[in-house]
Amino acid sequence: MPYHRRAYSQRRSLPRSNKTARTLSILIGFLIISIILFNSFKQKSESSVIIETYLGQKPPGITPEIFAPDIISIEEGKEYKPTISPDVSEIFFMRRTPGARDDGIWTSKLEEGKLTEPHKAGFSYQCLEGQPCFSPDGNRLFYMTCRPFPGESSLNALPYLWYVDRTNTGWSEPQYLASEIGEHHPAQISITKNGTVYFVSNTRRKIFFSKYQNGTFTEPELLQCGVNDLDPIGHPAISPNEDYLIVDQVYRESGLLVSNMYICFKNDDGTWTSPKSMRDILQMSDGEIYAAPRITYDGKYLFFEKYDEDTDKSDIFWVDTKIIEEL
Repeated sequence: MPYHRRAYSQRRSLPRSNKTARTLSILIGFLIISIILFNSFKQKSESSVIIETYLGQKPPGITPEIFAPDIISIEEGKEYKPTISPDVSEIFFMRRTPGARDDGIWTSKLEEGKLTEPHKAGFSYQCLEGQPCFSPDGNRLFYMTCRPFPGESSLNALPYLWYVDRTNTGWSEPQYLASEIGEHHPAQISITKNGTVYFVSNTRRKIFFSKYQNGTFTEPELLQCGVNDLDPIGHPAISPNEDYLIVDQVYRESGLLVSNMYICFKNDDGTWTSPKSMRDILQMSDGEIYAAPRITYDGKYLFFEKYDEDTDKSDIFWVDTKIIEEL
């Protein structure tokens, strides 16, 4: 082949090679850009997922779980009887050293999505205190204390009902609640959204309730419900809408401490169903002591204490109230 024709053929083959290279480069570039965009979208999608928390804790399902381990429920403490503010920003609970009698009220707040290190409540007195309970608006905290009555200096032999009010700088000075409720020395009060108080009378060992009307509580009435036939009976937890009630029962049988928790539902006519055991749905096993139930004001969770008599230790557990639908 003459030189000029061979050269012409070579000149024509070069564009095809360059075109192939350019096409390959474009495909590779497109692939790289696609990978970058995919990873960017994936990261953005993952970062936009909101993980639901409750007081900074991952909520439980229908199996009870320990609440805030190593923060609220600690290895060296006995924690029980919590109350959570309606806006879910603050918790008060009881804590004592296992084997001791230093029961007191502790508190922790939600700050930047995490619970702060718990500390003794600022309104505490050097005596037996406990059983805190928020009011429905979260601006008042009721609790039991043996502190001296106003104007006196001697401690009371039994705890009475007192309260503190929320202020711009914290909590007010404790105030004695001069009402018929206090005369019953209640064991854990529980309040509905409309202000009705349920409690076990330590003097009568029965459940009573008192309505909140015109800025005061009415004369306590004996609850006409089958749970009052249980002996003993303790620590009522009324649902926010007053449609069901949970109580505990702790007693000794053949020298061993045993327990159960019961629930009853309010009928449309105001009567109550017979109490039903919650042992199965709470997955209680023999030897486990479940007590002091508490239902959050939003109705989402049931809190209770799980106690070990051998170590005199208890932790706070919680479970989704969806388990109640099974009953």
